[in-house]
Amino acid sequence: MGSWDIRLIGASYKKLESDLAVHLYGKTQDGKSVAVRYTGFEPYFYFVEPESPAVLGEIKEMLKNDDRVRRLEDAELLYKGEVKKCQKVVATFPWLVPDIRKTIMPQAIVLAADIPFHFRFVYDMDLGSCVRVIGEEMPKEAYRTDIVVKAERFEEIKPFHPKLTILSFDVETSLKERKIFCICCVLKKGDKVDGRQFSGEGPGGERKMIEDFSRFIEDSDPDVITGYNIDGFDIPQIIQRAAALRMPEPSWGRYPGSLSQYNNRFWWTEGRIIVDAWWAIKKVLKPKQETLNAVAKLLLGEEKHDVDPKKMDEEWASDSARVMKYCEHDSNLALKVLEKVAILQRSMDLATVSKLPLDDVVSGTTSQLIDSILIRDADRKKVAVPMTMRFSDDAETIEGGYVHEMEQGLFHWVLTLDFRSMYPSMIISKNICFTTLSPNGSIVSPTGARFLDKSVREGLLPLILMRLMSERAATKKAMREASTPDERAYYDGLQEAIKILMNSFYGVLASSFYRFTDPRIGASITAFAREATKDLIKKLEAENLKVIYSDTDSVFFLSPNPNLDESVKLGREIAERFSSGDVVLEFEKIMEPFFSHGMKKRYVGRMVWPRQELIVRGYEMRRTDSFDLQSEVLQKVFEMVLDGDNQGAVAYTRGVVKDLIDGKIDPSRLVISRSVREESQYKQGNTMINVRVFKKLQELGYEVVPGMKVSWIVTDSRASPQKFEPWVEGRPFSAKPDYRYYAQRLAATISRVTDSFGWDEKSLVSGVQQSSLFNNDYESKREARVNSQPKKTDKKLNLDHFM
Repeated sequence: MGSWDIRLIGASYKKLESDLAVHLYGKTQDGKSVAVRYTGFEPYFYFVEPESPAVLGEIKEMLKNDDRVRRLEDAELLYKGEVKKCQKVVATFPWLVPDIRKTIMPQAIVLAADIPFHFRFVYDMDLGSCVRVIGEEMPKEAYRTDIVVKAERFEEIKPFHPKLTILSFDVETSLKERKIFCICCVLKKGDKVDGRQFSGEGPGGERKMIEDFSRFIEDSDPDVITGYNIDGFDIPQIIQRAAALRMPEPSWGRYPGSLSQYNNRFWWTEGRIIVDAWWAIKKVLKPKQETLNAVAKLLLGEEKHDVDPKKMDEEWASDSARVMKYCEHDSNLALKVLEKVAILQRSMDLATVSKLPLDDVVSGTTSQLIDSILIRDADRKKVAVPMTMRFSDDAETIEGGYVHEMEQGLFHWVLTLDFRSMYPSMIISKNICFTTLSPNGSIVSPTGARFLDKSVREGLLPLILMRLMSERAATKKAMREASTPDERAYYDGLQEAIKILMNSFYGVLASSFYRFTDPRIGASITAFAREATKDLIKKLEAENLKVIYSDTDSVFFLSPNPNLDESVKLGREIAERFSSGDVVLEFEKIMEPFFSHGMKKRYVGRMVWPRQELIVRGYEMRRTDSFDLQSEVLQKVFEMVLDGDNQGAVAYTRGVVKDLIDGKIDPSRLVISRSVREESQYKQGNTMINVRVFKKLQELGYEVVPGMKVSWIVTDSRASPQKFEPWVEGRPFSAKPDYRYYAQRLAATISRVTDSFGWDEKSLVSGVQQSSLFNNDYESKREARVNSQPKKTDKKLNLDHFM
């Protein structure tokens, strides 16, 4: 009997002869790959017993005569506030469960029948992201790992981050024929990076190249396979060529089996993580340009080698060695950008918090992370787990957090109070949960929904969130006490992951697709939050503190003391005095000065405490479909307005607008970028400029796939459809931009700021100021514009922000 401590990389299951085996794959701290086999775990689900004894008898009889069902067991589960008699259906194999449940669903409510089997195993064994496997080492058989273990049991251990072995690859293909010229890769093992090249020339040709590359994956045993746009291009190319050559499907996993695709995008292979560096970059950075060259230049200060992808056939014929060097360099750039955004490290932190294998975090969904926490607790408390449900798209939208109308103008010494973890705090303080929702509840939300007091039944959600809050506090304490920078960074990542997971609970529960979704819960959470915000505003105003804005969990008010020390003292004192119970206020920041043109969610301010930073919300500073000049001018205008130099801001903008009209601006500052979906998802895709740019780039030989951002410069905005020229980083650009189009668009953007002091879009272009700003017509239009804004659920912190 031995034991192995591993970080879980992935989990799956297989039918081995007559046995059902769960496979776990992991990595030890000293870099060994481990395959774990566990047998004897059975798939199961539940159904609520129908009230009719005759119907129940029919279902039982049908299942007892079904060879796919091993047995039935009596159970009692809390379902919709009542303890119900249920039957546990134990099946022979998990892939049979969907058909078995279909036979029951017309007559009874089916529960927990859509949980993937490997998740069911992880939940029931209460495995964490890192576990101690206790069992016997066994022969490797077909497994492709350093160690194979037949497990008997598992123990909890402290999480750790092993060094993962990463293979990054790229392919170069012919544009004239259906063939692959070469596959090149780099392998990072520990701190060492080695390159390999596989050519389709010579004896064996493409067949041998694909076989050799697959064998290299097996021999080098990477934990992670990556590359740039491998999901949409490189992997499909290899699979298609293997099929055309009548080869067996490539088998890159740690157990024999072909690659599989899901959601029409991502690829999966057993025991290894396939992560597209392009998708990771898109998720983390949302850059304006998504080509490898643009991203590498942005993140690394490096560029691709000088090989023309539009003339790959000629380049290969001229110098194949140079092309392979180019291909290998692309592989290395993909590896570097993946590591730069630290997606694997952040995913390990989330895996630790959600107690899941790394692969399920890298490629999974927010609801799967929540499931891992919630279903375990539900099972232990004998609470029924519904199947995933979807509410209709026309269901009533949940009203969001309270928004206090923004006042227009320049303000000084603006203090901001935040409700700490507002939605989790509301869930805890009001005992909000699907297990406490009851017509007999004594806690009544502003929407009319009722919840049981915790003295009657403590909700699962409040219990889980209190536990997560406690874990985060302990993790932050460990971070403060860390003795090394690496240790501090580890705990910082962990506490941030806990925070994100906590805030994700509301988003999932208020969605239209989650298994525990109930519109009354989401609406009650935001309603209680609105009441808390309004109550805070009343308290502040009762102390003669002027509130100029509030949005969801933040309240902005003016300090009566125009200096830093007194303002900090006031902010801390107010936050402490108005905090109560589970609802805690945090004094977040001071802005001096602060500007808004009077529209909600749009403001700019200079933060002077706790650090110095320009805060911009709601303007086109970060939007990827804005051009760089837009962002640059907006930033400069904000600085001038905050300095009180309104006329300087107008003069500066007028100067840039004139330079645009005169054609004096470099085209690189006018690039517009936007993502492209499948053309079939658009009603009139052939008229949409981003779709047309996408097609043009494909014609030019660039590797672009649906979901990717494309970039262009408008050359004639008056034409129908609009004329453009694609923009590719590093590619010469000779077309003439439509400078007047850009001048008008820039003026429209800046006028959202300058309009508040008399300069609208037309004025910025013409140089003639509008005749009257604060006349009745202007005010009535502004009031209508403000009042027309719907108050919908605000976008909370989510996994994309974390990643």
